[in-house]
Amino acid sequence: MTRQRIAVIGAGLAGLACARRLQDAGQAVTVFEQQPVPGGRCASHASPAGVFDHGANGFGAVGATFCAQVRAWAEQGWVGADPQTPERWVTTGPMQSLPERLAQGCTLALPVDVAAVEREQAHWRLRTHNPLPLGLDPCFDAVVVTLPAERAVTLLAADPALAAAAREVKSEPCWTAMVAWPGPLPLRTARLDPAALAAAGGVLSAAWRDDDRPARAPVSGVGARWVLQASPYWSANNLDARPADVARRLLDAFATALSAKLARPVYSATHLWRHAWTGAPRAEPYGWNDELHLGVCGDAWHALDGAEGVERAWLSGSALAEAVLAQG
Repeated sequence: MTRQRIAVIGAGLAGLACARRLQDAGQAVTVFEQQPVPGGRCASHASPAGVFDHGANGFGAVGATFCAQVRAWAEQGWVGADPQTPERWVTTGPMQSLPERLAQGCTLALPVDVAAVEREQAHWRLRTHNPLPLGLDPCFDAVVVTLPAERAVTLLAADPALAAAAREVKSEPCWTAMVAWPGPLPLRTARLDPAALAAAGGVLSAAWRDDDRPARAPVSGVGARWVLQASPYWSANNLDARPADVARRLLDAFATALSAKLARPVYSATHLWRHAWTGAPRAEPYGWNDELHLGVCGDAWHALDGAEGVERAWLSGSALAEAVLAQG
């Protein structure tokens, strides 16, 4: 394939998987990311109470291709079996360490918020809300959009079919609370089971202890650190709630699930993931217009029985990279 300048919009797992494959094949790739660090929903939150994995906190692997990739990461020391759930995988550092390692050697433009992708003769021009890094040409031969489906629609306007395909996919939100206590909590498990979550009245979808995971250094004055994730239904009905009210409600639900009175936290913070999960991903592995050299991928694509978002994102980004390279 002739060397081309390719813009990858989004530095989550899909974007990084796509960018790495294209770059390894000799293409000139620039990855644009709105946040100051790569990772997307494989994010970690640094705090005085320690680091929280407040997005994806691990992942499963069901397909042969992704299983092989995860084994390769394990051999490199990037991931290992989850001590809480051995059939799952976790990073050997904070969750964000995986995308940070994948981003090594890639050309990153961040934080840059891409507002539009416009066709100019045989090239694409990226319009951004904030200035590009000094000397970066905004024109590219091909563009790959790896954002959540709702955000991708606007950037795919040049191809109504791709935009329509993205518009059909709906994401679900998730309020997340990160909480630390001065001492250990009155429970032996490191993750709430379905019965305990049900006792919380539908408020919580997951809750796990975060300070006993691999490479978690102890923090003075902190005896327990937990991540509480609200259910999609509760989150959707509280999108405009004040963060302090969200933290209070999730803590109340957590105490109800434990049937215990909890001590006052020494730290709490919240984060709203507006596009946390994709309920019904598309069956196609990606979207690609070979004439326009415009594509889209991510966890909204590549539906596979039992596959989680991390796996779908990786497979989709990798598959689209192969399609781009196959165009000759």
